[in-house]
Amino acid sequence: MHPLTIPAYPKRLSLITLLFGIGVFLWLTPEDTVWLAALLGVGIALIGTAHAVFKFASGRTFRARTWFPGLIGIGAASGASAVVATIGLMLIKTSVHNHLYPDYSLGVMAAMAQRLGSWSLAGACIGLAVALLLAMR
Repeated sequence: MHPLTIPAYPKRLSLITLLFGIGVFLWLTPEDTVWLAALLGVGIALIGTAHAVFKFASGRTFRARTWFPGLIGIGAASGASAVVATIGLMLIKTSVHNHLYPDYSLGVMAAMAQRLGSWSLAGACIGLAVALLLAMR
């Protein structure tokens, strides 16, 4: 396998982050849906991962024995952070809305926390798939 060079920090990533943040802000007003909170949590995790990779590895070249397992680890970390971001969004929305019954109950948030292992595994599998695709080019 060949070495992998991380490109320079893309300027569009800041614009994507801003637009996604506006979308999250608009999401705070309508009523609750678990699938949308989870989707936004995944988006936050992916954008955060992209920022971290470009901040710490931009312009660096990695050997295959480093980047191949690194992508799997980054995928697992992204999956785990998606769960944490989703629970964080649920907590924020529940605290912002002053209802008699919370938007997301403690049971719903605990059920999301139980998915930490499976989402980490799914992220690792996606990282493996990306690594295999990059190894084939």
